[in-house]
Amino acid sequence: MSEISCSSSVLVALLLLAQMRTLSAGFLNISAVLNSVFGLTDVLEIDYGQPLLRPSYDYVIVGAGPAGCVLANRLSEDPSKSVLLIEIGRGEIPMFSDPPLLGPTLASTSYNFGYQTEVQKHGCQGLRGKRCSWAHGRGVGGSSIINNVIYTRGNKRDYDSWARAGNPGWSWDEMLPYFKKVERANIRDFGDNGFHGKSGRLSVEDCPFRSKIATAFVKSAQEVGYPYLDYNAGDLIGVSFLQAHTLRGHRATGGNAYLKDIVHRPNLHIMTRSWATKVHLDPKTKEATGIDFVHARRTYSVQATREVILSAGAFESAKLLMLSGVGPAEHLKQHGIKVNQDLPVGEQVTEHGGVFGPVFVLQNDPDGLRSLEPLITISEFMRFKGGSGPLTSNSVESLMYVKSPVAEDPDPGLPDVEIMQAFVSFGFDSSPSSKFAYQLSDEVDEDYFRPLGNVRAFMYLPMLLKARARGQVRLKSTNPFHHPQFKYQYFEDERDVEALVYGILQAINVTSRPAFQKLGVELYANKVPGCKHLKFNTLDYWRCHVRTLTATFQHQVATCKMGPASDPEAVVDHRLRVHGIKRLRVADVGIIPDSPTGHTSAHSFVIGEKAADLIKEDN
Repeated sequence: MSEISCSSSVLVALLLLAQMRTLSAGFLNISAVLNSVFGLTDVLEIDYGQPLLRPSYDYVIVGAGPAGCVLANRLSEDPSKSVLLIEIGRGEIPMFSDPPLLGPTLASTSYNFGYQTEVQKHGCQGLRGKRCSWAHGRGVGGSSIINNVIYTRGNKRDYDSWARAGNPGWSWDEMLPYFKKVERANIRDFGDNGFHGKSGRLSVEDCPFRSKIATAFVKSAQEVGYPYLDYNAGDLIGVSFLQAHTLRGHRATGGNAYLKDIVHRPNLHIMTRSWATKVHLDPKTKEATGIDFVHARRTYSVQATREVILSAGAFESAKLLMLSGVGPAEHLKQHGIKVNQDLPVGEQVTEHGGVFGPVFVLQNDPDGLRSLEPLITISEFMRFKGGSGPLTSNSVESLMYVKSPVAEDPDPGLPDVEIMQAFVSFGFDSSPSSKFAYQLSDEVDEDYFRPLGNVRAFMYLPMLLKARARGQVRLKSTNPFHHPQFKYQYFEDERDVEALVYGILQAINVTSRPAFQKLGVELYANKVPGCKHLKFNTLDYWRCHVRTLTATFQHQVATCKMGPASDPEAVVDHRLRVHGIKRLRVADVGIIPDSPTGHTSAHSFVIGEKAADLIKEDN
């Protein structure tokens, strides 16, 4: 994702607020709104302190994504243990980060690394430069700051397969208690089914706002044969309303759920705006002893007397390992890096590709959601502060899981496509935020989405759960401030396209039911640029649509794959210890062995809880 030229979130927020209109005046007193509507603390960056750095800590954690935030909390519960958490980004600004519907705006700022893939041959043809956007959160809370607050654990079969592959302790039955430990759930239809926690730190709830489109979708999906179920109870094939990591509609992140209220702990130091550059490894003992990092243009070294834990995300943890001499030997030698341990770091990256669309228009307007502009008002922000209104939703309201005819796994209970129902399309956002956030080309934005401006429309987002593509994360150079290099090609296997086309057809079928007809719903027939030569609503057209409007959902995994030493692709063992290196672990979604059937935010939180227990047991 590219950044807006104005990289300051505060300035972007002020510009956003400046668009508000009051009933009595054409101009808005910004300072008055900031103080009276939001409160002064809401418009300031969350203060995680300015600690006086010690020369050594028991535990040094690199990265304050969800897993890192959980680890910092749990490991500092023991007042006799000192913990340092290093984060490259800054704290959240609640006024700006809390409303889920403003996620695309936030993803267009410096809270996102703005990573991109290499130029694509078979996908992302309608995106800027034919490159796919690989968003990666940068700040306390990591990607939970900029994601779509979708909370899905995935299928129980995922976890059981991890355990069978030589990772004891990671089966569904063993991981379910950790999920319940994470959650403080408020799910109206499934809250008492025994699968949800009630006293955890992360709020998981039904979205307070629910459009008529969502109820029509869930009802219609059931009519065509998809059962209504709790997709967080282990089985997925069916339909349900979204469960989100929000609290009364306000975004719940790793930072505000696990760190904000414990910054007073004297044994916990949090260093923001601090870029880890190297892990110290003793060549004789093969153990990690500390790290180097840069803060305010000054380099610091700190020791870890017990462990160094990398929780910087699938990309940054892999990059830091390679910069420290842990990775594929030949690749490290090409950059002149001394090899401390030859491991397949970054060799196996995969993710959930998808597609933007199909799009539908409504002849009736049941809720007045034609554009974002009417929601950027004082009254709507007041509704949001009270926990209601469209700003409490990320626009995705319900999910349907299907199994396509090209799915490889014969298990009928394992889906390969998830269909997200959103209550708007990109035409809803008249600002450049969505265009930049999702890397839409000028032609696609102008010709396909702009005609939907001020038109009541919505779209589906089919997502491929079991992609066949595999790629690599590589160092671009030995400069720790350079982005990694991503070698990954979508849709080299035609079956991945066919699975998504099947998802599109399922969405169209569901939307043809009577509940939608009452809303006056019609399929948006404007053809995507690049596909205009094809007859609309044919298989060939939708194949072209998938390759043009390719969606990436930022669920990259397996860069530091978990597995036994006998697994040639494994980087860490089942206790998340780096093979061949003592006192060094990786605890983030990079350890997930293969694409899960769920969004990875929930996985990141539960990996943090699991890792905390493993570390306590081993120390």
